[in-house]
Amino acid sequence: MISEATQKFWRENLVWDMLYPLDPQDQSYGCPVKYLDDYIQAGVSFTAVGVTEDSMNIDSSMKAIAWQRKLIHSRPDVFIHALTVEDVLRAKKEGKLAVGMQTHGTAWFGKDLGVLEPFRELGLRVVQLAFNASNYVGGGCSDRADGGLTTFGTKVVKEIERLKMIVDLAHTGYRTTMDVFEIATRPVMISHAGIMGVHEHYRNIRDDQLQALAKNGGVIGLSGNSAYIGDGLGAMSAIFKHLDHVVQLIGPDHVGFGFDFVFETDRLDEWARNIGAEWPDFDNSTFKGFRFQRPKDVITLVQLMFDHGYPEDAVRKVMSGNFLRVCKEVW
Repeated sequence: MISEATQKFWRENLVWDMLYPLDPQDQSYGCPVKYLDDYIQAGVSFTAVGVTEDSMNIDSSMKAIAWQRKLIHSRPDVFIHALTVEDVLRAKKEGKLAVGMQTHGTAWFGKDLGVLEPFRELGLRVVQLAFNASNYVGGGCSDRADGGLTTFGTKVVKEIERLKMIVDLAHTGYRTTMDVFEIATRPVMISHAGIMGVHEHYRNIRDDQLQALAKNGGVIGLSGNSAYIGDGLGAMSAIFKHLDHVVQLIGPDHVGFGFDFVFETDRLDEWARNIGAEWPDFDNSTFKGFRFQRPKDVITLVQLMFDHGYPEDAVRKVMSGNFLRVCKEVW
C-alpha cells in the first residue's frame, strides 16, 4: 500500500532513472519510442537513452544521434534535451521528461578518439567503456579474460574527463573498473547494475568496487533486470535488498535508480540469445528470460525505503540527488 505521504513526496521531488535502452531505428530490444510516455505518466523527470553501442561504427552512430535529437526536439511539449542539470530541473518544473544520451561501449569509434568531442556537442554526456565483451579500452564483465584498462583505455578515460562527460562502468569487467578508479579525477557512475553481495551474476558489482566507487564520489544505479537482481519478476521488494546492501555498506550518498526497463521482453530475449557469448544467461536451461517492472512501480521502492526507516533526505538522494550531484559536478 502506497501511503498518501509517499505519494505527496513522489509528486514533489525529482525522480531520476539513469537509463532507458531505447531501440535504435533498425533493431528492437523491446524498447520502442512509445514507452517514453510511461516515464512521463509515472512522474519521472529524467532518463538517458543509449545512442550507440560496441557493435556500431562512427557512421551508424552519427545517424543514430541525429535521429534521437530529431525525436527529442520533435515533441517540445513533453521532452527536453538534457544537456545540463538545469534542463532536468526545468523538466520537473514543467512536468516534462528530460532525456539524456549515453553510449553502450566505446568500440563504435575504434581508436579515433577525436570523435568524442563532436558527439559531446551533439548531446552525448555519459560514455560507457565496454558492453559485456572486451574492446580496445578494457575488459567486459562477461568476457573470460579481463586484462584491465589498456593504454588506449587510459587515454579514453582522460579524454572523457577533459570533455566534461561521465565515465560509465556498467557492463565493464571487474579489473578494468578497479583500474579506472585508480586514475579517475572526477566522479564516475555505474549507470545500471545489481549487487553481487545480494545475488551472484556476472553483471553485478562487488563490495570492493562499491567501496572504491564511494571513495571516488560516484554513484551506482540499481537495475530492474530480473536476472541481475535474482527475482523472476524483477520485483521492487527484491531491488530494495540490493539498495539496502549498498546503503548499509557505503551509505545513501552513492546509489540511485538505473532501472534499464525493457517493456517487450520477448524481443530482448531473442536478441540476447543471438549473441550468447555476451549474454551467457541462456546457457542455463532453467533461465526463463529477462523480466522487468514498469516506471509506475518505482514508487513502491520509495515506499519500501520509508517502511524501513529511511529518512526523507536519504530517500531524496536515492531518487535523484546523488546522480544530480555527480552530473552537476562533471557536466
